[in-house]
Amino acid sequence: MNGEMTTDELVRQVSAIADQVGANTCFGTPVERNGHTVIPVARVSFGYGLGFGRGSGGKSEPSVHGDMGEDGGEGEGGGGGGGGGSTPVAVIDISHDDVTITPIIDRTRIALATFTMIAWNAFWVMMTVRTIAHERAKTKRHELDKLHQ
Repeated sequence: MNGEMTTDELVRQVSAIADQVGANTCFGTPVERNGHTVIPVARVSFGYGLGFGRGSGGKSEPSVHGDMGEDGGEGEGGGGGGGGGSTPVAVIDISHDDVTITPIIDRTRIALATFTMIAWNAFWVMMTVRTIAHERAKTKRHELDKLHQ
């Protein structure tokens, strides 16, 4: 496989993202029933990265492994990746008389945030109690040392 072909393919795929991500990605296909049109809404996110490297002339210094390297130290590189996801956030209900937006509450996310906040507060309360106990013990030791002198 040629390095240029791989780079061209990657550029083609990255430029296609703009066409793939749009309103249709965030707003699902409308469903019509009994005079209501229901449209699902999602939060969509994605990211990608690309890396590359190159080499040049040889080294006269030993490598990390201790060998001197006889071939002059040529090099190459590459790499890339990406990912994305979507999370449902609301449902839009359109009827003849009204438009209603119903948010979707992620109870798991709320529970995890609550648990994290409780754990963080418990950590700092315990650290404060520990520090006060150490300082009191140090003060008592200092007072006892003064009495024995």
